Amino acid sequence: SRLIEKWSNFSVRNYVALVSLEQRQRYKDDFSAEYEEYRSLRTQIDKIQKNFRQFNEQWTSLTPGSKSYQVRKNKTMKTVLHHSSVL
Repeated sequence: SRLIEKWSNFSVRNYVALVSLEQRQRYKDDFSAEYEEYRSLRTQIDKIQKNFRQFNEQWTSLTPGSKSYQVRKNKTMKTVLHHSSVL
C-alpha cells in the first residue's frame, strides 16, 4: 500500500522544526490524512495475528496425518495465501 511505501522511506531528517502555525497545521493535516489508512492496516494485522494464534492452538491438539489434520492444513494454507495476496 501507499502508506507502507511511504514509511519504508521515512527519515526524521525529512522533517524540520516547526516555526509557524501554518506549518504545524500542514503536518497535522498530513498525519490525519494517513492515520485512517494506518488504523485500517493495523486492524487487518491484528486479525491475521489472532487467526494464526488460533491455528497454532488447534494444531497442538491434532494428530499428524489424521483427517482433521489435513482439513486444518488445507484451511490454513488457504488463509495464508489469502492474507499474503491482501498484504
